[in-house]
Amino acid sequence: MKPFLNSIKSLPTSLKITIGLSLFIFIISLTQPSFYVEHVGDSDGLNDSFFLFLFGWMSFLGGAYIPFIIWLANPVFFLSIIWTINNNAHSLKAALYSTSAAILFLQLDTIMTSESGSTSKIIALGIGYKLWLTSFLILTIGLIINLFLMKRSTF
Repeated sequence: MKPFLNSIKSLPTSLKITIGLSLFIFIISLTQPSFYVEHVGDSDGLNDSFFLFLFGWMSFLGGAYIPFIIWLANPVFFLSIIWTINNNAHSLKAALYSTSAAILFLQLDTIMTSESGSTSKIIALGIGYKLWLTSFLILTIGLIINLFLMKRSTF
């Protein structure tokens, strides 16, 4: 644990701010509705971000492979942060995947809304989705800027 904490301490301030802001916005996104679907039965039509974060991986079990690929943006986001702290060269690639997967969600018209495999039309994006995507964008853009600053400082 100490080497990991020392790695955090040795990060440039810009990366510490980038990671901190990105994580802060990600956590806030979990408290907001992610998207709204057509009103189905007694459901209120919104999808809770925290619930999706915890159980979104289960979409794979129901045959919803694209939503599963999009959900994978979450663990890859955290992997990117860990790799950034450990100075791994693949951290930017992981952040780009998370951002791309989150943007891919914009292409979905329907989403599986029950264990039986039935789908509902997505009618609006909630603030939770927008904050979720923003957290990924902040990390990705921060890593890109850091990459250019590092290259510039070597000349």
